[in-house]
Amino acid sequence: MSEEETVDIDQELDDLLTKVQPNLQDVIKRSFTNVALQQTKNGEQIKADSLGDTSYFAKNTQVNLSKLELVKPPTFHMQVISLDLKSMSLALRCSLGEVNVKGLYSAFNENLYNLIPVLAEGHVLISLSNMIADVKVGLVLEDDAFSFINPGIEFIHDEVLVKLSWPSPQKNGGYEFATTEQLAKHIDDLPLTAAVSLPLYALLREKLQRHLALVLRQATSVSEVMCCNPSLMEAYSGMIDTLAQNGNKVVDMILINMRRTLLQNCREVLQLPPLHATFIHKIGSLSFIGKFETDTGWVKNLATINRISDVSVTRPDPMKTSFQVTLRIKDLQIGYDEYRIRAMGVSCGGRAAASLQRHALHVALSVGLTRWEPYAQLDHLRVQQLDCSDLHVTGLGPLSGAAGLVSAWLRGAGCALAAPALAAQLQRDLHAALADLPLWDLLHAKH
Repeated sequence: MSEEETVDIDQELDDLLTKVQPNLQDVIKRSFTNVALQQTKNGEQIKADSLGDTSYFAKNTQVNLSKLELVKPPTFHMQVISLDLKSMSLALRCSLGEVNVKGLYSAFNENLYNLIPVLAEGHVLISLSNMIADVKVGLVLEDDAFSFINPGIEFIHDEVLVKLSWPSPQKNGGYEFATTEQLAKHIDDLPLTAAVSLPLYALLREKLQRHLALVLRQATSVSEVMCCNPSLMEAYSGMIDTLAQNGNKVVDMILINMRRTLLQNCREVLQLPPLHATFIHKIGSLSFIGKFETDTGWVKNLATINRISDVSVTRPDPMKTSFQVTLRIKDLQIGYDEYRIRAMGVSCGGRAAASLQRHALHVALSVGLTRWEPYAQLDHLRVQQLDCSDLHVTGLGPLSGAAGLVSAWLRGAGCALAAPALAAQLQRDLHAALADLPLWDLLHAKH
């Protein structure tokens, strides 16, 4: 193919993408609604969506939450959509309405004194009103349809209402349930709601991503978009490959720098503060107050960080290129080398550790020129999922029934302690890598 023919094909592709984009955007919007109707009609979502037992640790606040589940499955209603076929990106906003989580709680601390008794257990209902999801994904070609990579999904809501009820002893004997409510502006403002923030959003992201995958598979035919023209399809595939290669080159160089500095500076293992938990251990109708405490903990293997897909690249203007990528740490683990439990007059101790296999980090960064000076900046790095699996606990002995509680405490420590420590450390190393590397030159190198 001559150079002139190549230019003609590139121009023809540019014109075609500009022409078909509005119609394809409308098709995706209709498909988004149709998928929601199909799921309702087919009677899907019969089984309640559940969250794992967890705990929250901060200062002298510690709460345990169990048997958590969504009161009803969320329904996604699209409000706004923006498609960019030249940058292979899709952005949308959808409403989930009110999201409710119910379960059981136990709390032993001073910080909740004004809300509930210092020592209490009962039912909790968490209501998040007017939940909105802002979604941005990169697009790829898969079996003649568009699919997505590097999902960036952020949730906002109006207010969070926590309703608690617990058995209160009466003067004449017996119990009746007392109730109280507390209102906050953000899910992370209250210990009971902060405990479910990360796992709840991870569950909602997972459901929304499954919804979007169905939408794109049903709504799009790439060959139809390309008018079944092999030359245009080849040019489109080449354009997509070039975008991904440029993005991969930049992000891989950053990750190599980060891995090296994490190892050289001995920062691939992060310290976590000790845990102190009070719990109720039940045997039949009898309840015993127990204590759990640890020495300093750790989260490790940060230097195995890598991307799990191609990088998504957009060019908002000729002087700026933006990148989005999903990162994972190959063997991320959390643990405490020394723990102690006392309950029912029995003491035991040992080591507790768990794998954090189910995790995802979403990163957005930009490279560009400002006043003809190159810059590289981190737009955000967010832990979007972090869940424990493969729990290993030694030394429980007569308190082996507390294994589930230990799992919940590690899951809670992962969300409340490990996730922010992990994000802060990786942000520092990513900022350093962006300052060290000539990314503008790398991106615009002549071959």
